[in-house]
Amino acid sequence: MAALEGKVAIVTGTSRGVGVGIAHELLRAGATVVGCSRSALPEIPGIEDAWRDRSAQLVCDQGDYRAIDAFVQQVADTYGRIDILINNAGGTVPSPHAEDVPALVSKIQGAPSSDDDFERTALFHAFAVQMNLISPMWFAVRVFRQMKTQDGTGCIVNISSGAGHLAGSPTLVSYGAAKSGLNQLTRSLAEEWGPTARVNCVALGPTITENFRSFVLPKDDPTGTKYFDAVPLKRGGEPAEVGRTCVFLASGAADFINGTTIEIDGGMLPGVLYEAGLKTITDLL
Repeated sequence: MAALEGKVAIVTGTSRGVGVGIAHELLRAGATVVGCSRSALPEIPGIEDAWRDRSAQLVCDQGDYRAIDAFVQQVADTYGRIDILINNAGGTVPSPHAEDVPALVSKIQGAPSSDDDFERTALFHAFAVQMNLISPMWFAVRVFRQMKTQDGTGCIVNISSGAGHLAGSPTLVSYGAAKSGLNQLTRSLAEEWGPTARVNCVALGPTITENFRSFVLPKDDPTGTKYFDAVPLKRGGEPAEVGRTCVFLASGAADFINGTTIEIDGGMLPGVLYEAGLKTITDLL
């Protein structure tokens, strides 16, 4: 329960979903946790009363490297150090055709809009790469610049996806390419930054969040009974399970784990859920 006592952690993307689950588990393990999101929130959602003195929720647009710089500096100035970074913010929605992204898909994703089909498609893919590769790299670089002024070994965990598998990710081409790049970035930074920081990656399979229920699970299978047939464990993961893996990687129990990608996907084979995951979007279209 006190595996991370005295540690200061940043978790990105803590307005909902996996980020909230990660933040809760780090807090449960004794860390001080600073979350961030693009919109202002009074606190990390759902935290327990006993955690409030060790938590904060700030605004940071991770698409803006200046905002990242200011946010990280604020955390360092407030708490004196940063021991852990969980690069969680990101995500996407599937598109039926890589070459022609529908306006609705772009809107759901939050990508820049355009009435021109090609421009909209180009902006959608650029946005996916920015939010899932470039922005996490900015965050990692900026936090490491702080870590190297401190004693001890810092911990950076990048949240990746099974879509980054070498087998490819149809319907998620730019997202999958970005996550594949994040896996590679993890290894490269681990080799360059040790022993000042350990850098690892967690690649998620289907994880049950509100967005997952809304945009992935088919309306005729709301509990995922049929959807998860292709997953050996016959269920999706939970945000808390991701959080506990992050706690392990940040704790003294994992001090010699560096540059690796851990898959949290219930043993799922690559590509088995792409067609099923696209159905909700195509039904909307």
